[in-house]
Amino acid sequence: MMAVHGRKVLAGLVTVFLIVLVFSSSCPGVRAQAQTAFTSADKFSIPQLNGTVSFAQNGSYSSASLDNGTWIFSDLRFSLTRSAGTLRVSAENSNITILSYGAFNFLGRNPTFRYNAQGDGRQTVNLGLNSTHTHPSEWTIIVRGNVFLAQGEGWSLLPDDTVVLTGLTGNISVTHINFGLSGGGGSNGNLPFYEVHSVIIAVAAVLAVVVAAAVVIKFKVRR
Repeated sequence: MMAVHGRKVLAGLVTVFLIVLVFSSSCPGVRAQAQTAFTSADKFSIPQLNGTVSFAQNGSYSSASLDNGTWIFSDLRFSLTRSAGTLRVSAENSNITILSYGAFNFLGRNPTFRYNAQGDGRQTVNLGLNSTHTHPSEWTIIVRGNVFLAQGEGWSLLPDDTVVLTGLTGNISVTHINFGLSGGGGSNGNLPFYEVHSVIIAVAAVLAVVVAAAVVIKFKVRR
């Protein structure tokens, strides 16, 4: 009976650990600003490029503007994932639906952007890294069928960290991975250590509690 109870407690602690990990990774730094709501029915057109941008889920932004064929969404959030960030996106001769946009924190902020493209056109995506020029090796582009594309296979990287995707259709994901080898990939250089690595610290603390609880439970069961 004690063993069964112990396993239940341990399972509960593991669940808490996973919740902390997911919540901390998907909800970075939400700021209190006046937000404008949008729905999945709204379309943001780009007349000069014959393209449109829409969203697969409801959400909000603090501002949205069209600048030289690029939509700029500030403090973009989604009702389901509660992710936040600045996004610059454009679609030429294509219609795109944004599926998700968020970031996970490991050695810095690592943003990931998923969308569906219809039409054999061209898209540009800038995830607002606030960095010096990143290297193509820091970027991962995945298309339908979980196919990873090397630079030159339908995508390229501009000096301002804008990713240009050409002739790709279906579901596409664009992710930047900060390897922590340089100051690129984010604006965390001036933040305290505990803020930059807040998720790692939180996960380590929860994991320590889980391990300690497991040891205590094992000791009691043996007794």
